Amino acid sequence: MDALFNREPPTPWEQFQSSPLEFLARLLYEPPSPSQLGRAGDPNAIRVVCISDTHNSHNKQPPLPEGDILIHSGDFTNNSTQAELDSVLTWLEAQSHPHKLFIAGNHDAELLSGPDIRNYISATYPGLTYLQDTSTSIDIRGRTLRVYGSPHTPKHGSWQFQYPRVESQSYDSNSESEAAEIWSQIPPATDILVTHGPPFGHLSFKSGCYALLMAVWHVRPRLHVFGHIHAGRGIEVVPWNGAQGAYEDICAGRVGFLGALLKLLVLGWSRVWTQWFAVDLADATIMVNAASVSGDRDSVLKGALMVDI
Repeated sequence: MDALFNREPPTPWEQFQSSPLEFLARLLYEPPSPSQLGRAGDPNAIRVVCISDTHNSHNKQPPLPEGDILIHSGDFTNNSTQAELDSVLTWLEAQSHPHKLFIAGNHDAELLSGPDIRNYISATYPGLTYLQDTSTSIDIRGRTLRVYGSPHTPKHGSWQFQYPRVESQSYDSNSESEAAEIWSQIPPATDILVTHGPPFGHLSFKSGCYALLMAVWHVRPRLHVFGHIHAGRGIEVVPWNGAQGAYEDICAGRVGFLGALLKLLVLGWSRVWTQWFAVDLADATIMVNAASVSGDRDSVLKGALMVDI
């Protein structure tokens, strides 16, 4: 899994070798494209600029596009020193976006210091909103958006803001796991969810959290922004339908071989259906993995991604 944090995505052949059934599921599962949401050119659309995992590269990143909201979803430092923190927050506050929000990532241990550091941020950088298992509301052109942010990720190494990883094959959302407790705190009326890590199966190459995926199935925000898995960078529209559920069950190993074959048939039929009929996207979620670095020593700088909601 270490490689997924720092290199380009696995090749199709590498994915097939890892699991032929999962490869076929990914091949058949074709989520809608952002253009199908019909928001391009909509004067009422709100533009959200998303960036993550800058790892001290913020001053070298390509210029950020203009927008209404700027979101940084964590890992803005490497060693979480005060100098690193001040450098990136100064950069963030200097951006022109009217609303600027950020969360911590597993590299940002300085933000574990408690109320003192949060008071320091609000006093020193009044143009920024820091979220740590908290919500805020944003008013833009007559619309109110509720945003919830959380830094937690499944345990990997000895980093910060971590909880024990859950097994996708056997996870029960009614369990008393720490992961279930953390993600049950997401308010049901959330419009924009910001987490450092991705949900399982989406822009994460199976390195995401299954407990988070189940929570997002329940909340279904309009936008979910994350990073953490550098190789998963991209944008995906999640329709919350049976085809998506079949794809996730195969990737999670929650069905046997015959069950996986039946779900592949569901995916195949869904692929044909969507070629002829429109898919209802009224409740769809746009997922954005905004990781902005990749390659050896984070040498490839990719900048921000933007979406309209």
